[in-house]
Order: sequence, then C-alpha cells, then structure tokens
Amino acid sequence: MILKKTIIGVVAFCVYYFAANAIFGTISPSMIFLGLPCPACGLTRAGILFATGNFAQSFQMHPLFVPVIVFVSIAVLVKIFKPEKMKALQIPAIFLLFILLAVYAYRMVTMFPHYQPMVINSNSMLFNIINFLRESI
Repeated sequence: MILKKTIIGVVAFCVYYFAANAIFGTISPSMIFLGLPCPACGLTRAGILFATGNFAQSFQMHPLFVPVIVFVSIAVLVKIFKPEKMKALQIPAIFLLFILLAVYAYRMVTMFPHYQPMVINSNSMLFNIINFLRESI
C-alpha cells in the first residue's frame, strides 16, 4: 500500500514537473505565482549539474542540494520500509528547514535579483495582474 502511494506520488510529481515546465518555464510555484524565488529555487538545476559532474556549479546553484537529497532519500526509504520510525526524522527535518531558510536569507541578500536562481520572474501571474491593473486605470 505504501509503495503504491509512493509510486502515485512520483508519477504525480513527474506530470506536474513536465506540465509546469512546459507551460511556465519553471516548476517553482513561487516563481509561477509571485515571481520571486523560494528557498528551494535552484535545487533541480543543482541536481542536474551534480549528476553531470559539475559539482562546483551545483554548489553555486544551491549549496544544500546534497543534504536535501540525502535527507529526502532517507525519508523515502524509512517511509517505505519502517513507517513507524518516521517520527524520528522530525528533528533532522526541522534542522534542515532552519538551515534552508538561513541559506535562503543569505542568498536573497547577496544574490537577489541579479544572479541565477535568485532572480525576478516578471512574467509571473502576480506581475501580469499588476500590469493589467496598471493598464486599465
């Protein structure tokens, strides 16, 4: 049952990934709706760079790719094979979230809005609504 739910979740994510990327050019809900980067912005690109052996560029795109992927992998394995132990991952998850937010704040101060992935998406829904309202007034 858990494996079936996991497969459904992976398939749903893949559908979202390809549809959002095809329609909006990004998978980030924050970039799609608000036009602003989120704490996870750059993780997918960091993963692609990491997988192709570009480790330094991967670290520049998002310095927490490796810890995030390790944690998510462990969480998936625990969920599949030892679901009763999921509660033990709460403290590491909170710690990782805190680090993710701290790195996000640092990147917003030092990189936003001039360096990828911490840029503004002026084609977001929010920007389009603002532009529409400006033009109609």
